[in-house]
Amino acid sequence: MALGASLAITVASQANSSALNQSTFGAAPGGFAAYHAIRVASDPSNPSTVLANKAIAYHGPKLVLAQSYIGRQSAEPTLGLDHKGAIYTTAAAFDAVPGNPPKNEPRTLVMRSTDGGRTWQNEQPNVAGQNTMVVSTDPYIYVDPNVPQSPGRIFDIDLQGVNGAHLAFSDDQGKTWTQTLLTSAGVNDHQTLISGVEPKSVPIPLTDANYQKIVYYCVNQVADGSCIRSFDGGKTFVQGNQSGYEAVNPQYLAGLDDSHNDGICGSLHGHAVTDKDGRLFVPRGYCDIPMIAISDDAATTFNTVQVSKVSMDGEQASVAVDRNGTLYYVWQGGGRNLPFLTISKDHGATWSTPLMIAPPGVREVDFPSIDVGDPGRIAITFPGTTSTGGSKDKTRPWNSYVVMSTDALSANPLFLSNIANPQYDPVHRGDCGGESGGRCGRMYDFLDVVSSPIDQGRVWATEVDTCTTYLSCSTKRIDGENDDDTVSYEEGTTHGAADDMQGVVIREVSGPALRGSSPYITRDTARH
Repeated sequence: MALGASLAITVASQANSSALNQSTFGAAPGGFAAYHAIRVASDPSNPSTVLANKAIAYHGPKLVLAQSYIGRQSAEPTLGLDHKGAIYTTAAAFDAVPGNPPKNEPRTLVMRSTDGGRTWQNEQPNVAGQNTMVVSTDPYIYVDPNVPQSPGRIFDIDLQGVNGAHLAFSDDQGKTWTQTLLTSAGVNDHQTLISGVEPKSVPIPLTDANYQKIVYYCVNQVADGSCIRSFDGGKTFVQGNQSGYEAVNPQYLAGLDDSHNDGICGSLHGHAVTDKDGRLFVPRGYCDIPMIAISDDAATTFNTVQVSKVSMDGEQASVAVDRNGTLYYVWQGGGRNLPFLTISKDHGATWSTPLMIAPPGVREVDFPSIDVGDPGRIAITFPGTTSTGGSKDKTRPWNSYVVMSTDALSANPLFLSNIANPQYDPVHRGDCGGESGGRCGRMYDFLDVVSSPIDQGRVWATEVDTCTTYLSCSTKRIDGENDDDTVSYEEGTTHGAADDMQGVVIREVSGPALRGSSPYITRDTARH
């Protein structure tokens, strides 16, 4: 959708166009679906087996979504909400050094909205009005809303290539920032930051009276995944241990195991979480196996656990934990690039038989992310396609999905899903990870979803619209591509029509409530 265009006008004008129809675009009819999910214990042995969920009759309140363009390009946007309802996201674009094409240096801004995502303001860390993070190779924001006498502590991390990372945090909604340098020396990539209470088994003196939590920073350093931790609220950090993942697995390397990347597993990982007892969890796909690294001693040691026999495409797994300590883990794989959900009630030691949770008609997804509100109430987001053309179809459309369940702990959970973008205006075209589980074009490495700490747990998510009016991508079946390939058009070598990367924040207008006693959210938010 063109930046700033009216959603209602766009949907009406496109729906009335005789040139546009579902057969032409392959879009999900209507977007909304209710369904139960198939349980899958391992990858299907028959390559022609089709895993598909079926829509069911549903007469309850539907899940309704809205989207807001933040007014800036935004690669791999993370998201956070504070206890006053302010929303924060990162906006990363290649504009740090103007006039330096074709591959400009990246720069990240912190954007904040206080009116329910309708308008956005720049609250970037600065000193004397000057941006202190001029060049940043990866964006990342984390908001801890549970801070006494504060709306929440906002952490903004910007990577500095081979020079570690720069951290800033704020307790006043971004008006002022405390600047600090992380001490994780060398190459830093694909970072994650989280805070948690001190582990019960390893009491640790915490020196920030206003922030009695440990801050963990785990990062890919090529040869291994490293974790450091802070006991003073993020001012200084000390080295922990490897995050449980080494780049090379000797067992697979010795056997040149083609099923597991010949032993070269890499050190990328997903976003970490902590539970009520201070355990730290770092998820990832390790040589095509969904894994989770667990530490109960503040990242001093880790134990890795295989989550499932259903394979994983790529490395980007996602995990959430509820107030009881139950873990919810999602990934894409099964030899079909489909989304799976598994649950652990014993701190990650054992896991349930996975559910394949794709909405009816969805054939592939990329980079699913999950969050949880009250126990059993979850939300998941991902780009997905209903096209049957596979990666050879460079024009196939992808929509931005949100999937929710309020009974995920039951034997047969009910799932509700919808798309956030207009039905005939996809967020991407062409390849989107494919069988390798790689990047979905210029969305880059991950998206995010958060259940608000207030407003009945209203769900918020991020999206990147790569398919805008550039080369008429939003209205024509024209070739798009992923980030690793380029195609030649009249304007030169580009990533195809899906070359834009506009930042979008999705909000739940109405639908399931993830927190509190009421089962549904019935009205939109307009906070100020």
